[in-house]
Amino acid sequence: MSARAEEYPHQPHAGANDIAPAVYDEKRAPSENTGAEEASLAMKPEQYAVTNSYDVDPFAANHDTAREDYLEFRTMGWLNAGLIGTAEGIALGLLSFPSIFERLGVVGGVIATIGLAGLAYLTCWIMVDFKLKHMGVMNYGDAMGVVFGKYGRIFVGTGVVLKSMGLAGSHVLVGQKALNAISSNAICGVWFGFIIMIASAGLSYNREWGKLHLLSGLSVGCILTAAMIIMIAVGVQDDIVLTHGKAPIHWHAFPQDPSLMNVIGGLTNIVFAYGGSLACFTLCSEMKKPNDFKKSFVIVQGSQAATYVIVGAVVYALGGQYVQSPALTMATHTVVIVAYSFALVTIIISGILGTNIGTKYLYVSVLRNSPLLTSKGLKAWLVWMGMTLFMWIIGFIVSQLIPFFNQLLTIISSLFSVWFIYGYTGFMWFYDNHPACAKYAGDLQPRAVDTWFKKLLMAVAIFSIILSIAITPLGMYSAVQGIIDGYSKGTFKHPFSC
Repeated sequence: MSARAEEYPHQPHAGANDIAPAVYDEKRAPSENTGAEEASLAMKPEQYAVTNSYDVDPFAANHDTAREDYLEFRTMGWLNAGLIGTAEGIALGLLSFPSIFERLGVVGGVIATIGLAGLAYLTCWIMVDFKLKHMGVMNYGDAMGVVFGKYGRIFVGTGVVLKSMGLAGSHVLVGQKALNAISSNAICGVWFGFIIMIASAGLSYNREWGKLHLLSGLSVGCILTAAMIIMIAVGVQDDIVLTHGKAPIHWHAFPQDPSLMNVIGGLTNIVFAYGGSLACFTLCSEMKKPNDFKKSFVIVQGSQAATYVIVGAVVYALGGQYVQSPALTMATHTVVIVAYSFALVTIIISGILGTNIGTKYLYVSVLRNSPLLTSKGLKAWLVWMGMTLFMWIIGFIVSQLIPFFNQLLTIISSLFSVWFIYGYTGFMWFYDNHPACAKYAGDLQPRAVDTWFKKLLMAVAIFSIILSIAITPLGMYSAVQGIIDGYSKGTFKHPFSC
């Protein structure tokens, strides 16, 4: 057995006294190995106390319906998972797409948006297959622990937490801006940010993803309503609202300023818009049938691509060179207030969903070998709420303390987001499927890339790694240049300024 197999023992190589892999029966997930779970669930909970194997699902290992305080996490069907994933993906970023189309042109914007959506779907397919082979992988940190060892898990797990904290902070800032717009700056904006933080943390009380579908439906409905309001308003209002008597509105099929930074900036914004892939492992872990997330992701990517293209193209065609980001600010003051009132709901809910990914990573990592993991008792809930408050408080403080917060978030996204969506999945595919990696993975079974679909996924894996390597330094450069420009122009505010 290889050193890698010894560090992360997979069940085919484990000893007879090791715990059986935690797979689901027909009522919970598609697996031919239902007998293995029946045997494993027959064991007493204390027999699951400690394991280093990513083949053991901690939710299954702590499965004990006889416990009065038992909490079943694996309750989602594919429709609910698709709705939650859609709400996590379609948020206020939808209204930045008109400015992306202004950079890339309508043709370039449509091709890039649909193409990157298709690529993200295939990388999600790789993630789901990886999850099914390593049922103990509960999040992206675990996945990279399998591939790269404990240091890979620490690095990527830290990225998951930082990314989620960044999302918390960004939603605090955007919510602060929305309340400022709605109230005409009635009070200091920092207090509005504090209100958003408290509301978001309070609404994060549910540990189970399956119970967030109603909030998710509300979020999607509100952001689509806000987008519709803006499209109609920009379409019917007098052009002078945008032009202020300057040049007439013009839109273009192809980019008019195809500079490297303009094109790459537009592409990276589209890439980051598909960042909901980060939730793949977390959502799969709480589904009755994890393999069904492939169907869920059709909903997620299909709805994202369609709305991004429609809103981006329509608003850009109506606003031309005068598009703004977010597009909510392109209408009259009254319309802006109405649109922001709907968008505020999405700002809060999508922030909750995005931040929950990092919180669930901490929750599962800390309680992985504890009965509290699947306890509905007060102690387990207080642990969850403590972690939730920690995420939101840090996000709030950093968002108000660092004047170049948006650029900081871009740096984090460049280091992690593109790899979560694309790059790391390439390594997952090679680890599980390529013959050259069999020994490294400790896999004694013969491997071959001998079907068209395997060849397609290998091409996707290679391209995803190359794409991520290219985007990371370009995104970093863009963020650093933004910081330099912000200081030179004096546009950055003081910490905790109104």
